[in-house]
Amino acid sequence: MDVMRSPARYFERVAAEPGSRRALIFLMISGLFYCSVSMAYFFENSLAMGIVMMLNAILMPAFGAVITFILIGMTGQERVPFGRIFNIYAYASGAVMVISWIPGLAIVMEPVRAVLIGVGLHKAAGVGKVRAALLIILTAVVLLLFFWSAAPMIVELKQLFH
Repeated sequence: MDVMRSPARYFERVAAEPGSRRALIFLMISGLFYCSVSMAYFFENSLAMGIVMMLNAILMPAFGAVITFILIGMTGQERVPFGRIFNIYAYASGAVMVISWIPGLAIVMEPVRAVLIGVGLHKAAGVGKVRAALLIILTAVVLLLFFWSAAPMIVELKQLFH
């Protein structure tokens, strides 16, 4: 609840958190809740869909953190540990996941996640506000380009195995 009520204070407090175990556990519990509720209400208890959703819930924040880490390194700021960036993504994503399963709120919660990540980058990683906003936008663009580029390959692989 703290990450949603007062994200600036929350990310200041977790900035010095050693390791990523707590953030990963939080992300996994939030992902498990999100997937179980979504499966029960929308996907008719499909185990395959649940596994895909759980992988997405955990791997997408990690992938976003990797891209942001690379972009921070490329922009010449002093080095920020990857664990800190992953923690920001994990806490922001986990907090949003608990609410995103409600129909219609997923699209609304994505900008909220972006704001939480921006606040986290500013407060926990010491990135300026404008730079944090640019990092979020650039990360989103790189993610979209990656998936648009990978889509034709996935279609080809799917046809190969059918």
